Amino acid sequence: MRVYGRWKGRAVLRGGRTVLADSFHRAPLKIAKPFYAGDGTMVLYVMDASPGLFNGDRQEIECALEPGARLFLTNTASCRLHPSPLPEESRLVQRFTVTAGAVLEYFPEPTVPLTGARHRSETVVFLEAGGAALIGEMITPGRAGSGERFRYDRLVSRTSVYWDGEWTAWDTLRLEPRGAGEAPGFGEFTHAATLWVLAEGVGEPEASALRDLAALPENRVYAGVSRLERNGLVLRMLGRSAWDLQRALFRCWDAMRRRLLGRGAFRGRKNAGSWSFG
Repeated sequence: MRVYGRWKGRAVLRGGRTVLADSFHRAPLKIAKPFYAGDGTMVLYVMDASPGLFNGDRQEIECALEPGARLFLTNTASCRLHPSPLPEESRLVQRFTVTAGAVLEYFPEPTVPLTGARHRSETVVFLEAGGAALIGEMITPGRAGSGERFRYDRLVSRTSVYWDGEWTAWDTLRLEPRGAGEAPGFGEFTHAATLWVLAEGVGEPEASALRDLAALPENRVYAGVSRLERNGLVLRMLGRSAWDLQRALFRCWDAMRRRLLGRGAFRGRKNAGSWSFG
């Protein structure tokens, strides 16, 4: 049995406040009631009533931000990827449109691939001049606390960025440990995280700041920063635990938020998650 979950929304600015003008969901996905951060950013949680994605399942998340809207989007728990007898991969497709003056911040909880899982995700971001996006993701080796590391078959994560209709960035991370117990190219590390900073004017000063911040000894991560050809940069980090990477991601998000928006990162409403600490 294949499951197809979907959420599609549209955030607009009305009376100086970001509101959700349209929202459509198909189970097992749905959204919680929005609330607001101190700077007026609308905070929205996508909830999944299923235990995760099985091979053959598909989820789609699509959201458009109209001029001036500010949205922080996340989910309530990590995404578990389960095996099943079906030959197909599980699929996650995410599409975001960020118009002039709008700001998207998207930080889902970590992806946890279980033994035998096969998964492919695709994230496409369409930005207009004056828009900005901060997008992070994290991949774990599996249920590390249970000793299950790199027992999944295949995991592919692809990101594409468009500015004013022009394709400007494309990145693919493909991992195929096939139960080997380690990920090729990870060395002594087990977890990976990525942060995309997409905005006009982002260049070497921001890249240098992230290099210095990510390299702090207390972060306990290995990191590299690359400038994009146009309007942005990407930070990739390797760590030995989700906690280490969450702390480093939070610090980097906070620094970029201060540069781009003039306000630091805020605390989320989760008991245990990426954005529940400062």
